[in-house]
Amino acid sequence: MIDLSDLFYKKRVKTMNIKLAVEQLNISGIAASEEEVLRWINEGKIKAEIPQRRNASYNINPKDLTGFIIQQHTESLTEQLEKSKHENRKLSDELELLKTRIHIEQSKVRTLKKMLNAQIEAAGTNSFHYEEMLGLNPDSNGLALKKEFKKLLKALHPDRGGDERLFRVFNEHYENLK
Repeated sequence: MIDLSDLFYKKRVKTMNIKLAVEQLNISGIAASEEEVLRWINEGKIKAEIPQRRNASYNINPKDLTGFIIQQHTESLTEQLEKSKHENRKLSDELELLKTRIHIEQSKVRTLKKMLNAQIEAAGTNSFHYEEMLGLNPDSNGLALKKEFKKLLKALHPDRGGDERLFRVFNEHYENLK
């Protein structure tokens, strides 16, 4: 990640100027210009000294620059971590919402089962009032009834997470309608 060893150890650089600091920051993955380095020095984020000669630029200690680079990378990683935590919370909330929706759909299926069983017990025969059970008008035509049965069978299909037993029961009734 940060490879300042060539500069600091082989060349034995004790201080560096702003231009060299910009180069090292860019190598370390921190996009910087000389103006930004000057601003960071003025803000006190990077320690630097002005040498005795007036025409010379700032002198920056390599350890101070390394510390600044590590701090910048730490802040970047902390920001990424916070974004990931926020995304995780968001996904957890969505998961809970989906679980609630599944629970509601399962309740609907249980209610349909109870209605169907109650109608079977009340009728005592195989004649059903499919229109009433599916929420249609009693005088609706056979095409509308078949269409509603297809929607119901599609929702109850086991490949879509529906109840296989309930699917078979309604499929039998649909076959009887044909």
